[in-house]
Amino acid sequence: MRFRILLPYLLTSLITIALLWLTQIPLGVEGEWTWNRIPFAAAEMIPGWIVSAIAFAVYLLLTLIALSRMPDCRWYELTVWLTGLTAAAGLWSLLLQDSPPGEYRLSKAAFVLYYKGSSGYFTQAQTEISDATQFLSEYEAKMEQGDVLHEGTHPPGLPLFYLTLIRLCEKYPALQSFLVDMQPASFQEAADVIEGMTSRSKHPLLPRDRAVLWLATLITLSMSSLTVVPLFLLAREFSSRAVSWQVAAFWPLIPATLIFQPKSDALYPVIAILFLYLWVTACRRNNLICAFLAGLLIWGGLFLTLAFLPVGVCAACFFILQLWPRLTGSRQAPPAWKTLALTAFSGLAGFCLPVLILAGVFDLNLLRVWYLNFQNHAGFYNEYTRTYWKWLLLNPLEISLALGLPVSWMVFRSLCFRRRISAEQANCPTRSSLKAFLLSCGIVLMLLWLSGKNMGEAARLWLIFLPWLLLMTIPYWQRIHDIQAGEKLQASSFLKMQTVWIIAVTAQAVVCVATVTRITGFHFPPG
Repeated sequence: MRFRILLPYLLTSLITIALLWLTQIPLGVEGEWTWNRIPFAAAEMIPGWIVSAIAFAVYLLLTLIALSRMPDCRWYELTVWLTGLTAAAGLWSLLLQDSPPGEYRLSKAAFVLYYKGSSGYFTQAQTEISDATQFLSEYEAKMEQGDVLHEGTHPPGLPLFYLTLIRLCEKYPALQSFLVDMQPASFQEAADVIEGMTSRSKHPLLPRDRAVLWLATLITLSMSSLTVVPLFLLAREFSSRAVSWQVAAFWPLIPATLIFQPKSDALYPVIAILFLYLWVTACRRNNLICAFLAGLLIWGGLFLTLAFLPVGVCAACFFILQLWPRLTGSRQAPPAWKTLALTAFSGLAGFCLPVLILAGVFDLNLLRVWYLNFQNHAGFYNEYTRTYWKWLLLNPLEISLALGLPVSWMVFRSLCFRRRISAEQANCPTRSSLKAFLLSCGIVLMLLWLSGKNMGEAARLWLIFLPWLLLMTIPYWQRIHDIQAGEKLQASSFLKMQTVWIIAVTAQAVVCVATVTRITGFHFPPG
């Protein structure tokens, strides 16, 4: 193996460890926003690192066995492997989140979801919503009050999500008891602290609330782990099964997906990437059902947060870029206007139908709510000072660390490899669609970066877009597969063929553990 292949992954791992562990360089802009470091506690951290190493060894073995089966397995075996990858991602997340010192373990979940300063949606559902219909009908007026934090900048989806969990635990006492009994010790200790602090308040922490907080934590973790499935399926639209698996297996090792659990931001990637998969499928195969479902999904995402707006813009860019060669005559096939119009109309129908239902049944003008949310978010920077040029320079580094420097290196190399694609490959429909999709992602990310909308907390706020950056590594792995095919390596040398991938995924795991056990994503004293 050539040393130059190993060197970038060695350097990216060492740079991450040195920056986070050996320096006290502020992780942000002092006086505006910085991420805090977790104090080193050898007695608690070293056992966690050992457990993480064992867990990763099992994860690597599972993914390698599955990778060896990708070219030949049938659809039902593929389903089993994707289920296994999802389960492994969830277990890895649970184990690694319990690796830092006590107060930074899963105990953080109870504090993050309960206290208004870090989230507030559970508290809002617990104390302010007695009737969902009335809540929706009055929501527009509530947004007009101009709150610039969580409540004023979000649509009503998240409070209703927590209200649903509260009603569920009230209706099924057995479920409530089960959820309380299965909580890990660190989470129970945090809940005990909250119960003691709220025992004399108007809304003390009840066993029901403990169950709701843990259920929300499990749902968020499960949804984050499930991202590997639509990520694999979307990558499969542009590449082989093997490449798609190689790309999807990196998702559980992305540091930001663990640091910001169980914030609602961790819920969004699976919805966003599933929407893009359905939309890409609809555009490439003229599938009206997929287009309609994509419309429903983007509405559902926007019902939770405006962070889905750039996702919708990305889908629109892809639709235009797919259509453009036909309009300009660079492709022989003429544009099928009727089919294209039906696809667009079907997606629009899926989006507009729930908007109209909410307007008619609940008297909720969701379009105006979104406008007010956007306006309130703009007001945030009037109250909390941010320096545009500093964040413009810092955000790429913050996103690179949130993604993991090994993956960031692969994204950079993919940009280089794409330029080497031959004219014959460039005219291939699959490669052409990949180029259109990655260009759409790149345009949206560039505009978002230049807009200054995420001056502070970009690592968390961009969590919804991190799967896009993983998809940008497809050309990197395709290039390696093309080289191996040209050299005609035999099937007996499977491990030799996967040497680069094994090194890359190991380096990413090292970076993930080093980041998750060093950086806390929340600004409050957990104790």
